[in-house]
Amino acid sequence: MLVGWAFLAQVFCVIYSMEYTLEKSIWTEADFEQMGWHDVMIYQMAMTGDLELDIDYIFKWNEPEVKGFMYTFRIAPCTLVFKQIRELRFDMDVVRSDGFQIDYIERSGDRWTIVTRNGDLSFTGEGYEMFVRQQPTLQYKSFIGIERGGYSLDRVTDQYNPYWDTEAYIDKRKKEAELYGFAQKRKQKKLDLEAVEERRLNGEIDTKEFLQLKKELWMAIDGYGYWLKGTQFEHA
Repeated sequence: MLVGWAFLAQVFCVIYSMEYTLEKSIWTEADFEQMGWHDVMIYQMAMTGDLELDIDYIFKWNEPEVKGFMYTFRIAPCTLVFKQIRELRFDMDVVRSDGFQIDYIERSGDRWTIVTRNGDLSFTGEGYEMFVRQQPTLQYKSFIGIERGGYSLDRVTDQYNPYWDTEAYIDKRKKEAELYGFAQKRKQKKLDLEAVEERRLNGEIDTKEFLQLKKELWMAIDGYGYWLKGTQFEHA
């Protein structure tokens, strides 16, 4: 069943508590110094005079509210186009069906080197354009995956993603947000437990109070763990 965009926007306001505004829809080599490439997933590439890459670009790494907890990310499907490439050197293992990740990109004059977990790709070229095909969404891992709506090398900034229109997607995102909250609270309880144990070692609380606090914290930790079992946040 499809739902309207107005309702969808209201739900997203609830789900996405961390605000993010996309600065622009097309990025170029002029923006290179402010762009980061670590953990950016490459799903597809083509060489047609230009080098075209279908990527999940990470626009923001969100610091966790709880110390030591997992990061969240603002990510969008993008088409990255290096223009008029020459002197291509290709030393990569690309026999993968689920994509591979960039480590970093180096620039020296008009020479570019894309360093990935699967090897390097270097070439000369006239710069690049990156087309942000869909709006960045909040993700709990450093790539989007199936929710991005397949692979594409289209140079567009208004790509329609029909999956976003479904109640199944909205329900999934609401559930993920709830589970993320549980995982974050469990992490805080574990930190509280460490603090209580430290206080006991320092002689700041007596045995009775320590045992009571420890029992309460473990009950909370186990309670959150019950809801997280078998989910992507089980070991967060």
